[in-house]
Amino acid sequence: MFFWRKSKNWEDEYDEYYTRDIERGGGSTKFRYLPHFLLLLFVGAVFCAIVGAVAGMTMLEKLLTALAMPVGILWLLLLVTIYFCLINRNAWPAMMCFLCWLLLTVAGNSFFTSWYAGTVEQAYFEQDLTDVDPFDVVVVLGGGSTTRLSGNPQVSESGDRIVQAARLWHAGKAKQLMCTGLQSFRSTEKDLHPYEEATLLLEELGVAPQAILKLNGINTSEEMQNLKKWSDANPGQRIGLLTSAWHLPRAHRLAKSQGLDVMPIAAGFYSQPYAPSPNIVVPSEYNLVVSAAVTKEYLARLVGR
Repeated sequence: MFFWRKSKNWEDEYDEYYTRDIERGGGSTKFRYLPHFLLLLFVGAVFCAIVGAVAGMTMLEKLLTALAMPVGILWLLLLVTIYFCLINRNAWPAMMCFLCWLLLTVAGNSFFTSWYAGTVEQAYFEQDLTDVDPFDVVVVLGGGSTTRLSGNPQVSESGDRIVQAARLWHAGKAKQLMCTGLQSFRSTEKDLHPYEEATLLLEELGVAPQAILKLNGINTSEEMQNLKKWSDANPGQRIGLLTSAWHLPRAHRLAKSQGLDVMPIAAGFYSQPYAPSPNIVVPSEYNLVVSAAVTKEYLARLVGR
């Protein structure tokens, strides 16, 4: 790059200084970058001091914790790498590292992920199920639970699907609940299918066993195909489709592609009100998961799934 090819600048003089120093026997290049490391430490210390003074010790502790996480460490290493590439005038490595750092920063930012999730969830922000007529069956898509090593089920990050289903049944808004999902691979006999996990959890939440139906399907597309077959065999049913808000547009789209008339029911929103967090600056693993989930929904829309 042309602005990297100056005939002589401060870095050239820096190189010449160390070269002359070595020739005189007065130094070694192994300490050449020590002032830079000290400068970076000083800048980091000043930044932490400002955070502590402005936001308090609690926020400072959260910031240091975020920086100590794997994503935080990677974020810092990329910053340091960019800095040293720049002082050594390695333009393209610096640019590539900056692009990686920028992607990590944006995708792991709590402001961005809340807005990004809102682009697919906004249609359900004001959804209110208190005044709707009861459903004959509410389909609870799999993915809201996992199996522990002991063989017992537990709710996952998307577990609000199961909780919302139990709430609807107890409120008299769902006569029956239909749990879906099969695993394509089971590591052990204790590794339950998603519909088995959801069934056990719903029973523990007080739902009557006779009110729970099961539906097979490896993915959402297969589940909607099987739901179409069930609907054809049981006409006249008022059906609700319950899944995480970020996943609901795709599930509803696939249901309509099968000719199903279902009402979408949202649970587990990723969009959240603003809350002070170090992840406004330092990316986090959770926000990266949110970004990946929403991106997957857009990719599915792009390929017509």
